[in-house]
Amino acid sequence: MSDFKDNLSNMMCLDLYLEARSHTEYENLKLRIQPLNHASPLLGLDLYAASFQAEVELGRRKKDLQDILDFAPGFNNQIDPGIILNTSYDALVLTNLAQKIQWVNKGFSKMTGYTAGFALGKTPRFLQGKDTKEENRNRIRQKLLDKEVFTEIVVNYRKTKEQYKCEITIIPLTDANRNISHFLAIEKEVA
Repeated sequence: MSDFKDNLSNMMCLDLYLEARSHTEYENLKLRIQPLNHASPLLGLDLYAASFQAEVELGRRKKDLQDILDFAPGFNNQIDPGIILNTSYDALVLTNLAQKIQWVNKGFSKMTGYTAGFALGKTPRFLQGKDTKEENRNRIRQKLLDKEVFTEIVVNYRKTKEQYKCEITIIPLTDANRNISHFLAIEKEVA
C-alpha cells in the first residue's frame, strides 16, 4: 500500500496510474479503491468553480430583482427581468423624480463604500468630485428631462476618496398614470 501511495502522489490522476499497471496488479488494487460517496458535477475543479461562481452571480441578480420589485411592486411590468438577470452590473440605484435615492442594492455599498442608510435621501451627486466633468453632468440632466433610456460614463468617488469610472444606464419608470416617477440606474465600474 505504501508503494501505491508513493506512486499515486507522483501521478496526475488515478486513471493514469491504474492504466500503467498489469492486469493482475490492477485486479489487486481495484479491491482497495473506495469510490467517493459524492462527486463534483464536473471533473475539473476550475470548471466547477467557474460554474459555481456563475450560479452565485445569477442568484445575486435574482435577489436584486426580487428586492426592487418588493420595494416598488408597481414596477413589476416595467422592469424587464432580463435587463437585471442578463446584464453585468455592480450596483442598482432607484431614485425618485427629484433624483433622491430611494433604494440601493448591496452592490452599491460594495462599489462605493457608502451604506444604504447614508445614501438614502441624497442625490447621486454626492459620489461626484473634482474630476467629474460638467459636460457629463449636463448631458445626464438633459437626458433625464428627455425621459428616455440612456447610458453615460462618469467619474465618481468612493467613500475613501478613490476615483473610479462608472458606466450608468438609466431607465425611467412610470406610475399608474404613465407619468415618470422614478429612475433605475444600473451601474458598473469600468476601466
